[in-house]
Amino acid sequence: MTNSDDWKAHAAALIDQLAEQGIATDPAWRQVVATVPRHVFVPTFYSDDDPPQLLTADDRRWLDLAYSDDTLVTQRKEHPDQPGFAWSTSSSTRPSLMLRMLHILNVHDGMNVLEIGTGTGYNAALLSERLGSARVTTVDIDPELTDAARVRLAQAGYTPTVAPHDGPQGYPPRAPYDRIIATVATEQVPRPWVEQTHPGGLILADIRPRGMTWAGALARLTVADDGTASGPLISCTWGFMSTRPDVARPGTPDMVPIDATTVHTRTSEIGSDALRTPGLSLLIWQRLPGINAFPGPDSTQITTPDGSWAKATKTAPAKIEHGGPADIWTQVEQAHKWWTDHGHPDVESFGLTVSPNEQRLWYQAPDAESWPAPDSPTT
Repeated sequence: MTNSDDWKAHAAALIDQLAEQGIATDPAWRQVVATVPRHVFVPTFYSDDDPPQLLTADDRRWLDLAYSDDTLVTQRKEHPDQPGFAWSTSSSTRPSLMLRMLHILNVHDGMNVLEIGTGTGYNAALLSERLGSARVTTVDIDPELTDAARVRLAQAGYTPTVAPHDGPQGYPPRAPYDRIIATVATEQVPRPWVEQTHPGGLILADIRPRGMTWAGALARLTVADDGTASGPLISCTWGFMSTRPDVARPGTPDMVPIDATTVHTRTSEIGSDALRTPGLSLLIWQRLPGINAFPGPDSTQITTPDGSWAKATKTAPAKIEHGGPADIWTQVEQAHKWWTDHGHPDVESFGLTVSPNEQRLWYQAPDAESWPAPDSPTT
């Protein structure tokens, strides 16, 4: 910690800012943010400079940034298959999103909470301040992160259970939980999270594709007696880093080899702007699981795991180039037609039900219309 109380004034200013934005509406959480020293959990982090610089307490910007409403990248790693480029692999997420999620989580005294994605340990500290350390468990796939977080938590006066563990597997030794909160992104809600939550408990998950991250959402799911979990989607344009497949590999999109020797060309009434339209982008992802998107200044290329690809200019009438096993831009067009026919619904018009055999996106109500499955690929 610093040798002065300067951080307290910074923390108070941060919570005042979040209250003015209408994010910090619960007095209990306002007190928590004012009490927990964020700077303890980010002794070093990367600046936004190009190239990024590692900032420490010796830098005059450090304390101001530690209490800014910004995401602070704290770990970067090279992908073993992509030497020479470092991906961000851990961070302290911007406090406004963290606090928004903690409000949505709706915790009460006596509840046991599992956090997926320890990161710096700051969010676990917020939960520990609110509920008591004995009620909080936090896991991360990276032992380097959990070891450092455990030390920092102790420095700040907190002793939750901190374990190196693959987050999608939950953490059986401390189950069942009243609440599970994921501060990493997954493409589906892992079944163990449902199995490790009390009936009536809540799971707050960040679901989004690795290759088109803006298409995601927060899923607030209530677990039922029959082992299903269901609830609404909540808009969240920019969420968390994706889970890592293993400690050494960042949670980056899987690169797909494509065959561009044969190129088909046509026009479309739907341009690549559709890929970034809230609500519609969610449906495109559901029709094209595993989608990757590569935006350019005038067009965007998408790929799917089977090697299909399409490149579309931004606005209609759009020029479409495509190749591989299927014309995948037809799925974008079909998603757009459904979205238009239903009045351009946004993300929060949809919800998710997780059962032992499937994950089903639904429209407006769990027992109402499901989002239709993709038609057969068009070659």
